[in-house]
Amino acid sequence: MTISTEPMADITDISDSPGVQNSRLMVSYPENMTDVTNMSIHVMGVLQSTLELEKLIELFDDELAAVVPHDHLSYENKDEAIKYDIAKPARHRSTYGLVLFGKKMGELTISRNCKFVDAEVHKIESLISALIYPLRNALLYKQAVEKAYSDPLTGLNNRAAFDKSIEQEIDLAARHGHTLSLMMLDLDRFKQINDNYGHIVGDAVLKNFADCIMECMRRSDIAFRFGGEEFVVLLRNTQITGAQLLAERMRKKVEEMKFEYNSIKLNVSVSIGLAELKEGEDKLNLIERADTLLYKAKKNGRNRVEVENVD
Repeated sequence: MTISTEPMADITDISDSPGVQNSRLMVSYPENMTDVTNMSIHVMGVLQSTLELEKLIELFDDELAAVVPHDHLSYENKDEAIKYDIAKPARHRSTYGLVLFGKKMGELTISRNCKFVDAEVHKIESLISALIYPLRNALLYKQAVEKAYSDPLTGLNNRAAFDKSIEQEIDLAARHGHTLSLMMLDLDRFKQINDNYGHIVGDAVLKNFADCIMECMRRSDIAFRFGGEEFVVLLRNTQITGAQLLAERMRKKVEEMKFEYNSIKLNVSVSIGLAELKEGEDKLNLIERADTLLYKAKKNGRNRVEVENVD
Protein backbone atom coordinates (compact mmCIF):
# COMPACT_ATOMS: atom_id res chain seq x y z
CA MET A 1 0.00 0.00 0.00
CA THR A 2 1.00 3.59 -0.38
CA ILE A 3 1.19 5.83 2.65
CA SER A 4 0.94 9.50 1.79
CA THR A 5 0.59 12.69 3.81
CA GLU A 6 -1.39 14.40 1.09
CA PRO A 7 -5.05 15.20 1.87
CA MET A 8 -7.50 12.55 0.64
CA ALA A 9 -4.70 10.51 -0.87
CA ASP A 10 -5.71 7.11 -2.22
CA ILE A 11 -4.29 4.12 -0.36
CA THR A 12 -3.61 1.30 -2.78
CA ASP A 13 -2.46 -2.20 -1.98
CA ILE A 14 0.89 -3.15 -3.55
CA SER A 15 1.25 -6.53 -1.83
CA ASP A 16 -0.20 -9.30 -3.93
CA SER A 17 2.41 -12.07 -3.80
CA PRO A 18 1.74 -15.43 -2.10
CA GLY A 19 2.35 -15.19 1.62
CA VAL A 20 2.00 -11.39 1.59
CA GLN A 21 -0.66 -9.89 3.77
CA ASN A 22 -2.91 -7.49 1.90
CA SER A 23 -2.73 -4.49 4.22
CA ARG A 24 -5.12 -1.58 4.01
CA LEU A 25 -5.78 1.46 6.15
CA MET A 26 -8.35 0.41 8.69
CA VAL A 27 -11.83 1.93 8.86
CA SER A 28 -12.36 0.85 12.50
CA TYR A 29 -9.77 2.36 14.84
CA PRO A 30 -8.62 1.40 18.35
CA GLU A 31 -10.90 2.58 21.11
CA ASN A 32 -8.22 4.78 22.68
CA MET A 33 -7.12 7.09 19.87
CA THR A 34 -5.20 9.22 22.40
CA ASP A 35 -2.76 6.37 23.00
CA VAL A 36 -2.13 5.97 19.26
CA THR A 37 -1.64 9.73 18.82
CA ASN A 38 0.76 9.93 21.77
CA MET A 39 2.63 6.92 20.40
CA SER A 40 3.07 8.62 17.01
CA ILE A 41 4.22 11.88 18.62
CA HIS A 42 6.75 10.00 20.74
CA VAL A 43 8.09 8.08 17.74
CA MET A 44 8.41 11.22 15.63
CA GLY A 45 10.44 12.86 18.41
CA VAL A 46 12.77 9.88 18.56
CA LEU A 47 13.21 9.78 14.78
CA GLN A 48 13.99 13.49 14.60
CA SER A 49 17.11 12.88 16.69
CA THR A 50 19.13 11.77 13.65
CA LEU A 51 19.69 12.66 10.00
CA GLU A 52 21.64 9.49 9.26
CA LEU A 53 19.38 7.34 7.09
CA GLU A 54 20.55 3.93 8.30
CA LYS A 55 20.33 5.02 11.93
CA LEU A 56 16.83 6.39 11.28
CA ILE A 57 15.63 3.03 9.96
CA GLU A 58 17.18 1.25 12.95
CA LEU A 59 15.45 3.63 15.38
CA PHE A 60 12.14 3.12 13.60
CA ASP A 61 12.57 -0.65 13.80
CA ASP A 62 13.23 -0.41 17.55
CA GLU A 63 10.17 1.77 18.14
CA LEU A 64 7.95 -0.46 16.01
CA ALA A 65 9.16 -3.59 17.79
CA ALA A 66 8.03 -2.11 21.10
CA VAL A 67 4.39 -2.04 19.96
CA VAL A 68 4.19 -4.59 17.11
CA PRO A 69 6.47 -7.65 17.36
CA HIS A 70 8.01 -8.52 13.98
CA ASP A 71 10.88 -10.57 12.60
CA HIS A 72 12.14 -8.39 9.77
CA LEU A 73 12.08 -4.85 8.42
CA SER A 74 13.53 -3.50 5.19
CA TYR A 75 13.66 -0.12 3.50
CA GLU A 76 14.32 0.23 -0.21
CA ASN A 77 14.58 3.32 -2.38
CA LYS A 78 15.40 2.27 -5.94
CA ASP A 79 15.76 5.86 -7.17
CA GLU A 80 18.55 6.45 -4.64
CA ALA A 81 20.00 2.90 -4.91
CA ILE A 82 19.38 2.34 -1.18
CA LYS A 83 18.40 -0.87 0.57
CA TYR A 84 18.60 -1.66 4.28
CA ASP A 85 17.59 -5.03 5.70
CA ILE A 86 17.19 -5.74 9.41
CA ALA A 87 17.13 -9.52 9.99
CA LYS A 88 15.80 -12.05 7.49
CA PRO A 89 12.40 -11.83 5.73
CA ALA A 90 9.60 -13.91 7.23
CA ARG A 91 6.53 -15.56 5.68
CA HIS A 92 3.87 -12.87 6.14
CA ARG A 93 4.76 -9.36 5.12
CA SER A 94 3.22 -5.98 4.45
CA THR A 95 4.85 -3.53 2.05
CA TYR A 96 4.12 0.19 2.09
CA GLY A 97 4.95 2.74 -0.60
CA LEU A 98 6.03 6.01 1.04
CA VAL A 99 4.93 9.23 -0.69
CA LEU A 100 5.21 12.87 0.36
CA PHE A 101 3.62 15.61 -1.79
CA GLY A 102 3.62 13.29 -4.78
CA LYS A 103 7.29 12.33 -4.42
CA LYS A 104 8.05 8.66 -3.91
CA MET A 105 10.43 8.04 -1.03
CA GLY A 106 10.81 4.29 -1.24
CA GLU A 107 9.13 1.22 0.21
CA LEU A 108 9.03 -0.18 3.72
CA THR A 109 8.44 -3.90 4.25
CA ILE A 110 7.64 -5.48 7.62
CA SER A 111 7.34 -9.24 8.04
CA ARG A 112 6.96 -12.02 10.58
CA ASN A 113 5.98 -15.66 10.65
CA CYS A 114 2.41 -15.06 11.83
CA LYS A 115 -0.14 -12.71 10.31
CA PHE A 116 -0.61 -9.17 11.56
CA VAL A 117 -4.03 -8.54 13.11
CA ASP A 118 -6.06 -5.42 12.27
CA ALA A 119 -5.08 -3.51 15.41
CA GLU A 120 -1.39 -4.14 14.67
CA VAL A 121 -1.77 -3.00 11.08
CA HIS A 122 -3.25 0.27 12.30
CA LYS A 123 -0.33 0.77 14.72
CA ILE A 124 2.15 0.06 11.92
CA GLU A 125 0.50 2.61 9.65
CA SER A 126 0.38 5.23 12.43
CA LEU A 127 4.11 4.83 13.06
CA ILE A 128 4.91 4.92 9.36
CA SER A 129 3.05 8.22 9.13
CA ALA A 130 5.36 9.50 11.88
CA LEU A 131 8.33 8.30 9.82
CA ILE A 132 7.51 10.24 6.63
CA TYR A 133 8.96 13.68 7.49
CA PRO A 134 12.09 12.43 9.30
CA LEU A 135 12.69 10.14 6.32
CA ARG A 136 12.36 13.05 3.90
CA ASN A 137 14.88 15.04 5.96
CA ALA A 138 17.32 12.12 6.10
CA LEU A 139 17.12 11.61 2.33
CA LEU A 140 17.77 15.32 1.71
CA TYR A 141 20.70 15.22 4.11
CA LYS A 142 22.15 12.16 2.39
CA GLN A 143 21.88 13.88 -0.99
CA ALA A 144 23.58 17.02 0.36
CA VAL A 145 26.44 15.00 1.88
CA GLU A 146 26.94 13.04 -1.33
CA LYS A 147 27.04 16.27 -3.31
CA ALA A 148 29.61 17.73 -0.91
CA TYR A 149 31.78 14.62 -1.25
CA SER A 150 31.38 14.16 -5.01
CA ASP A 151 33.57 15.46 -7.82
CA PRO A 152 31.17 17.20 -10.25
CA LEU A 153 33.22 16.42 -13.36
CA THR A 154 33.92 12.71 -12.97
CA GLY A 155 31.20 11.65 -10.53
CA LEU A 156 33.83 10.01 -8.33
CA ASN A 157 34.35 10.82 -4.67
CA ASN A 158 36.41 13.98 -4.10
CA ARG A 159 39.41 14.84 -1.92
CA ALA A 160 37.25 15.65 1.11
CA ALA A 161 35.63 12.22 0.84
CA PHE A 162 39.06 10.61 0.57
CA ASP A 163 40.33 12.35 3.72
CA LYS A 164 37.32 11.01 5.62
CA SER A 165 37.34 7.53 4.10
CA ILE A 166 41.03 6.75 4.54
CA GLU A 167 40.81 7.45 8.27
CA GLN A 168 37.86 5.05 8.53
CA GLU A 169 39.53 2.35 6.42
CA ILE A 170 42.79 2.48 8.40
CA ASP A 171 40.80 2.22 11.63
CA LEU A 172 38.82 -0.77 10.30
CA ALA A 173 41.98 -2.48 9.07
CA ALA A 174 43.63 -2.04 12.48
CA ARG A 175 40.60 -3.25 14.47
CA HIS A 176 39.85 -6.30 12.34
CA GLY A 177 43.35 -7.21 11.22
CA HIS A 178 42.55 -6.63 7.55
CA THR A 179 44.97 -5.50 4.89
CA LEU A 180 44.55 -2.21 3.03
CA SER A 181 46.31 -1.03 -0.11
CA LEU A 182 46.41 2.42 -1.66
CA MET A 183 46.66 2.98 -5.40
CA MET A 184 47.68 6.40 -6.74
CA LEU A 185 47.17 7.07 -10.46
CA ASP A 186 48.24 9.97 -12.62
CA LEU A 187 47.49 10.48 -16.31
CA ASP A 188 50.70 10.80 -18.30
CA ARG A 189 51.43 14.09 -20.06
CA PHE A 190 47.99 15.44 -19.25
CA LYS A 191 49.23 19.03 -19.25
CA GLN A 192 50.12 18.65 -22.91
CA ILE A 193 46.56 17.57 -23.69
CA ASN A 194 45.20 20.70 -22.02
CA ASP A 195 47.78 22.94 -23.70
CA ASN A 196 47.31 21.47 -27.17
CA TYR A 197 43.56 20.83 -27.24
CA GLY A 198 42.04 22.96 -24.47
CA HIS A 199 40.33 22.26 -21.19
CA ILE A 200 37.09 20.95 -22.75
CA VAL A 201 39.00 18.06 -24.30
CA GLY A 202 41.03 17.68 -21.11
CA ASP A 203 37.85 17.40 -19.04
CA ALA A 204 36.47 14.80 -21.44
CA VAL A 205 39.67 12.76 -21.06
CA LEU A 206 39.39 12.92 -17.26
CA LYS A 207 35.78 11.77 -17.41
CA ASN A 208 36.66 8.84 -19.67
CA PHE A 209 39.55 7.92 -17.41
CA ALA A 210 37.29 7.95 -14.35
CA ASP A 211 34.84 5.67 -16.16
CA CYS A 212 37.73 3.33 -16.95
CA ILE A 213 38.70 3.19 -13.26
CA MET A 214 35.13 2.35 -12.29
CA GLU A 215 34.93 -0.45 -14.86
CA CYS A 216 38.07 -2.09 -13.47
CA MET A 217 37.24 -1.75 -9.79
CA ARG A 218 35.72 -4.37 -7.55
CA ARG A 219 32.67 -3.72 -5.38
CA SER A 220 34.78 -3.29 -2.25
CA ASP A 221 37.11 -0.68 -3.80
CA ILE A 222 36.56 3.07 -3.42
CA ALA A 223 37.79 5.55 -6.06
CA PHE A 224 38.48 9.27 -5.61
CA ARG A 225 39.65 12.20 -7.69
CA PHE A 226 42.58 13.40 -5.61
CA GLY A 227 43.11 16.58 -7.58
CA GLY A 228 43.76 17.59 -11.20
CA GLU A 229 44.68 14.49 -13.17
CA GLU A 230 45.59 12.48 -10.07
CA PHE A 231 43.27 9.78 -8.71
CA VAL A 232 43.41 7.33 -5.82
CA VAL A 233 41.74 4.00 -5.08
CA LEU A 234 41.40 2.41 -1.64
CA LEU A 235 41.61 -1.38 -1.88
CA ARG A 236 39.98 -3.00 1.14
CA ASN A 237 41.27 -6.32 2.45
CA THR A 238 43.80 -6.45 -0.39
CA GLN A 239 47.47 -7.35 -0.16
CA ILE A 240 49.99 -5.71 -2.43
CA THR A 241 50.15 -8.70 -4.81
CA GLY A 242 46.41 -8.55 -5.46
CA ALA A 243 46.55 -4.77 -5.76
CA GLN A 244 49.31 -5.09 -8.34
CA LEU A 245 47.20 -7.39 -10.51
CA LEU A 246 44.32 -4.91 -10.41
CA ALA A 247 46.64 -1.99 -11.16
CA GLU A 248 48.14 -3.75 -14.17
CA ARG A 249 44.69 -4.53 -15.51
CA MET A 250 43.74 -0.88 -15.08
CA ARG A 251 46.95 0.35 -16.72
CA LYS A 252 46.44 -1.91 -19.71
CA LYS A 253 42.80 -0.89 -20.13
CA VAL A 254 43.75 2.80 -20.18
CA GLU A 255 46.54 2.09 -22.66
CA GLU A 256 44.06 0.35 -24.98
CA MET A 257 41.40 3.04 -24.57
CA LYS A 258 40.78 4.94 -27.81
CA PHE A 259 39.74 8.44 -26.86
CA GLU A 260 37.81 10.48 -29.42
CA TYR A 261 36.30 13.94 -29.07
CA ASN A 262 34.78 15.38 -32.24
CA SER A 263 37.61 14.95 -34.75
CA ILE A 264 40.32 14.64 -32.10
CA LYS A 265 41.76 11.19 -31.45
CA LEU A 266 44.11 10.60 -28.54
CA ASN A 267 45.97 7.75 -26.91
CA VAL A 268 46.47 8.13 -23.17
CA SER A 269 48.39 6.23 -20.52
CA VAL A 270 48.60 6.17 -16.75
CA SER A 271 51.35 5.78 -14.17
CA ILE A 272 50.51 4.03 -10.90
CA GLY A 273 52.11 3.77 -7.47
CA LEU A 274 50.99 1.10 -4.97
CA ALA A 275 51.55 0.85 -1.22
CA GLU A 276 50.17 -1.53 1.40
CA LEU A 277 49.35 -0.26 4.89
CA LYS A 278 51.94 -1.20 7.51
CA GLU A 279 51.07 -2.00 11.10
CA GLY A 280 50.64 1.19 13.12
CA GLU A 281 51.04 3.42 10.05
CA ASP A 282 49.04 6.63 9.68
CA LYS A 283 47.45 7.99 6.54
CA LEU A 284 50.16 10.55 5.82
CA ASN A 285 52.91 7.93 5.65
CA LEU A 286 50.78 5.62 3.52
CA ILE A 287 49.97 8.41 1.07
CA GLU A 288 53.59 9.54 0.96
CA ARG A 289 54.84 6.03 0.13
CA ALA A 290 52.27 5.58 -2.66
CA ASP A 291 53.06 9.04 -4.02
CA THR A 292 56.80 8.29 -4.02
CA LEU A 293 56.14 5.13 -6.03
CA LEU A 294 53.96 7.08 -8.43
CA TYR A 295 56.83 9.54 -8.99
CA LYS A 296 59.13 6.54 -9.56
CA ALA A 297 56.76 5.22 -12.23
CA LYS A 298 56.89 8.59 -13.98
CA LYS A 299 60.68 8.73 -13.72
CA ASN A 300 61.10 5.21 -15.09
CA GLY A 301 59.25 5.92 -18.32
CA ARG A 302 55.56 6.33 -17.45
CA ASN A 303 52.75 3.90 -18.36
CA ARG A 304 53.85 1.51 -15.62
CA VAL A 305 53.05 0.28 -12.13
CA GLU A 306 55.58 0.66 -9.31
CA VAL A 307 55.38 -1.38 -6.10
CA GLU A 308 57.68 -1.53 -3.09
CA ASN A 309 59.91 -4.56 -2.86
CA VAL A 310 58.30 -7.10 -0.54
CA ASP A 311 60.82 -8.98 1.58
